[in-house]
Amino acid sequence: MFFAIRLAAQPNLEQYDLKRLHFGFTLAANNGSIRIDTKTTSFNGTDSLMNVKSTSFPGIGLGAITNLRLGDYWDLRLMFPVISFVERDLTYQFTNVQKIIKIESAYCDGSLLLKYKSARRKNTRLYVIAGLRGSYDLSSTTKQNRSMAAPVVSLIPMTFGYEGGFGLDLYFEYFKFSPEVKICNTFGDAMYHDGYIYTESVARMAPQLVQFSLHFE
Repeated sequence: MFFAIRLAAQPNLEQYDLKRLHFGFTLAANNGSIRIDTKTTSFNGTDSLMNVKSTSFPGIGLGAITNLRLGDYWDLRLMFPVISFVERDLTYQFTNVQKIIKIESAYCDGSLLLKYKSARRKNTRLYVIAGLRGSYDLSSTTKQNRSMAAPVVSLIPMTFGYEGGFGLDLYFEYFKFSPEVKICNTFGDAMYHDGYIYTESVARMAPQLVQFSLHFE
């Protein structure tokens, strides 16, 4: 209630959007999944793969913001570095057995985004944002030992994708606060093909992410 009163009372940071360059940080919660395209194959020559599905878990992230003003309604935004922790399970359903394989990632992300802002109304602005993203998995398991008895499914360390979302800029007396929702998708096949049934039974894996961020600038 206090914040709502302060936002409605009088304009805050009236010269803020005239700055050419400003900085901030972001706190994020995410929910990661993997888009999976399977293909027909057999397990040990006797058991057929029925389905592979991805299970999502909540994750967190923390990063830096650099914002360049392009005009009254446009900004160019660099989100780097952003460290994101993402967890997903893959469930392989064969005819006679089920296997669950965990994929945990610690990404160092960088995003270059174009931000379009609405006209400011007192202490609020709506905006949409879209751009390109590169991610490097600091905890990649591509070098980990694996076997039929101890299966490992890995994603390649370096991936690229696109992201888009929307948010709300809220101007307070000393800072700007922006809640934002964003969807991030990966280009192409991000799976590391190791020759075992758990990767050879899949044609393509593409990580996906839904992220809710709180920006402080």
